[in-house]
Amino acid sequence: MILVKEEKMKEAQHKTRFRFEQMADSSGRVHKLYVYDEVRAEGKFNWNTWDYEESETSAKYFRNQLDAIPDGETIELHVNSAGGEVGEGVTIYNLLRQKSNAGSRLVGYVDGMAYSVAMDIIMACDEIHMGLGTSMFLHNPWAYACGNADQLRSMADQLDALADASRQLYLSRSKNLTEEELGQMMQKETMLAPDVCLSYGFCDFVGEVGADGSNPREEGSQEGTSAKSEGEDKNADGEGTGDGGKEPKEDGNAARQIRELRQQLYNQKQMTEMLRGLKKASMCDTMQAAFRRLAK
Repeated sequence: MILVKEEKMKEAQHKTRFRFEQMADSSGRVHKLYVYDEVRAEGKFNWNTWDYEESETSAKYFRNQLDAIPDGETIELHVNSAGGEVGEGVTIYNLLRQKSNAGSRLVGYVDGMAYSVAMDIIMACDEIHMGLGTSMFLHNPWAYACGNADQLRSMADQLDALADASRQLYLSRSKNLTEEELGQMMQKETMLAPDVCLSYGFCDFVGEVGADGSNPREEGSQEGTSAKSEGEDKNADGEGTGDGGKEPKEDGNAARQIRELRQQLYNQKQMTEMLRGLKKASMCDTMQAAFRRLAK
């Protein structure tokens, strides 16, 4: 019995940022979810209506999609996102885990980036595949803050609590990695290549996966890289590296990618704050009056 209405399926299938579809395989029905945008509670700002559109990567939207999937059926989660709002991402993670505990099998695919809280989300999957050239990114949570000294100290305490919660989330899936080493990786903001993710337990398969589920590299076994993990890669002192332990060039590709990611996240936050200000009634009136004067 298909519980998702046909018209809802048609509406969701044409989306790029978050697509929801169904397909049948030999074991039953498979449902695909795509997170291809910043994770956020509100959608993009609509300049015609002066309001925010519905976000297709919010926890509320995700909940509605998961509720439409019968328990026990397979879910494929495809991720290509630079991250977003911590609260939304962690809620999505827990919604997925609840679905798994209800009997559904969750298979995750990193199609490009699984950075920041997008990495949190895909950790909820029972099985994780990373394509060639993909990456994950770890860092401590950060935020904009203003206020007096007490308020700023309170914000710092809250960020410490969020960082601790993130470590516990990653440790629930990782292997060959201590909490101290993980904390160092997050503090230094570390980019992780697929093979390193595999060695730390952040993914199970690396490479192309065929329609029959076969993996040409066969790197998904639990024993595949344990020796390497306990050796050179167990040292998590590589700052911002893709290997988790080797000393990088001071201004290598990983460092450049991290700088670009920081700038991208900063720009997204700045734009969001600006649009929130524009949405205020007083600002709307001011802008509309200015446009009327210009139109004369």
